[in-house]
This record gives sequence, C-alpha cells and structure tokens, in this order.
Amino acid sequence: MQVHVVKSDDGETVERSDAAIFEGGQVWGRPLSAGLSEHTNVSVVNFAPGARAGWHTHTRDQVLYVVSGIGKVGDRDGEQVISAGDCAVVPADLEHWHGAHDTGSPMAHLSIMPVGAETTVLEE
Repeated sequence: MQVHVVKSDDGETVERSDAAIFEGGQVWGRPLSAGLSEHTNVSVVNFAPGARAGWHTHTRDQVLYVVSGIGKVGDRDGEQVISAGDCAVVPADLEHWHGAHDTGSPMAHLSIMPVGAETTVLEE
C-alpha cells in the first residue's frame, strides 16, 4: 500500500455539457480518484456562468467543496449561494441541484461520494 498523488496535469478534463444531468451552459469534469480508492470517488467539476446540474438525487451522501468562483446549491426548501472555501453536505436521497446558475461567475467544486453511489436525474 502507498500514497497516490494525482498531479495537476494527470488525467483528462472532459466536457460533460451534453450529459442529461447538466443544463444552462458548459460543464467540464475530471476524476481525481478513479481506480485509486475502493471507497471514495472524488472529481472536480467546472461550471461556466449559467451552467448547473438539474434536479437530481444520489443514493449516498454527497459532499461539495467549492474550490473557485461563486455558485448556488438548492433543494426543495430553497437555495444558497456558495463560494470558494464553502462546503455543502447533501444527504442521500435529497432532491437538489448545484452549479454556477445565475451568479454570473464560473464555479468549480469537488464532488466527493462513496463508490457505488447512484445518481437519478429528476424531472422539474
């Protein structure tokens, strides 16, 4: 067993704007822990201004840590502005969305979830 370091130029950032979950603009993603952890998935997701994930749920908790920009996270009770350094914990099965949305700023966050978590995209 050893420590694995994922360097900033390792891996590929892939545009994911066409994925069913995203709407409103361009979105890019890069897995950071793929094949390195049997317990945790970590990826960085970059949202252009106006882009967001639509309504969805996960079968396990999701942690979102904002690394740059300004965004929003919302559930059926409302929405909150999030910015660099903020951390949102989304409980399993909670209907929610997140992204840059209408802040006028791009936003990037880490998405941290257990391996095996499933995502369901919802109709608005």
